[in-house]
Amino acid sequence: MKKMFVILGCFVILFTACGKDENNNEEQAKAKDIQIENVQKTGKNVDITSASVTDRFFYKFETYTPAQKYYFCAAFAMGAMSVAKPVTASAMVNYFMGLGVAKYNEGINEETYKAFNAGKNTFRNENLVNTILNRKICENIMNEAADFARERNYHVADLDKRGKREVEKVVKFIKQKKK
Repeated sequence: MKKMFVILGCFVILFTACGKDENNNEEQAKAKDIQIENVQKTGKNVDITSASVTDRFFYKFETYTPAQKYYFCAAFAMGAMSVAKPVTASAMVNYFMGLGVAKYNEGINEETYKAFNAGKNTFRNENLVNTILNRKICENIMNEAADFARERNYHVADLDKRGKREVEKVVKFIKQKKK
């Protein structure tokens, strides 16, 4: 059991450490990609390149599907918990991932991983983290998912079991991105 907590703890550290070498040019490129994507969706040219990080976040977050929003928030919650209580965070990894599969019938794939990755990288911007926390964006999404599990009588062990497969997928995506 102790070994499992150590492995999960390492996994959480891996989540929070991945992607920290991205630079400002990449963020600007992402903002332009969002702008192009939204031009395609709405037919309107919206200039968000000069917007604050927080504004860009909310603009992008609104384009996410419910499953993407959940996985963003799952990564955000795990990151927040790993700072406060690493042991609790490592114990919750499988649960959070399994809960996403249960509620949205969608696991980690290319699209949900992008949102998950954004959630774990959010901690690079203190103002954005504080805004998400103050507005209770992820708190509300995670509470809604927990209520769903409670109403449907999902057992923690079942959600953990589902989540293990999703954690393995996340690890594969992380390894692919590093190549």
